[in-house]
Amino acid sequence: MENQVVKQANGQNVMDSRDVAKMIGKRHRDLMRDIRRYISEMATSAKLRALDFFIESTYEDAKGETRECYLLTKQGCEFVANKLTGKKGTIFTATYVGLFNEYQKEHNEALEGHLLKDSQAIEKEKLAYKREWLAEMRKQNINKQHELRNQDVKLYLELGKVADEYQRPGMAVDFRNEAIRTMSALPVGARREYSATEIGNIIGVSPIAIGKWANKLGVKRDADMSYRDHDGAWRYFPEALKVFQDNALEIQDDDLGL
Repeated sequence: MENQVVKQANGQNVMDSRDVAKMIGKRHRDLMRDIRRYISEMATSAKLRALDFFIESTYEDAKGETRECYLLTKQGCEFVANKLTGKKGTIFTATYVGLFNEYQKEHNEALEGHLLKDSQAIEKEKLAYKREWLAEMRKQNINKQHELRNQDVKLYLELGKVADEYQRPGMAVDFRNEAIRTMSALPVGARREYSATEIGNIIGVSPIAIGKWANKLGVKRDADMSYRDHDGAWRYFPEALKVFQDNALEIQDDDLGL
């Protein structure tokens, strides 16, 4: 009786009529008879609802047979207590009130604990999403800066060609030097990137071989080593270059069909 005497049913805190019978020193079948009479009397009043006091239920006895019982809400216990007299009624009232209050306190603490965990999980999820969003925005910003830099490089090289055509060698050299400086200047916080062609030239294989081995070595599955730009082309970071260099001999043999 001391273990979880109060429980929940139909969204209400309740006590089993068997436990109540023990607490008031009455046989269970006698208490059941009384409760049925209380329910019958309540039915004559439109203002009273028996389910607010007593809820029909069943249990399995020691023989495995199904027996009837009632679940008493706090109001139901109060109703029974009012029918008792003297010391017995006082003890029962103090006992059931204490049990209901203790159960409600434990229930509230458990609920608060779940709410706190849920809140922490939500905040953690929000933080993770924000980090991913900031990382993506930073990458997009860096990529845009790379695109603008590459456009500037192409422009300076074109201007250099025009200067050559108009026989302005000094001006052509200035434009080409500016192209080199622009190409060498990475945006703040950016990482050096390589195309498949550049890495292929470094280790002496075709760009197709780089794409093939990027899949085989897991480079394309690692965001710290590569990403796909808005044109769908793969770009590789220095970490990826090292992986290719570490496997250069095998890649070269494969590219040559050896």
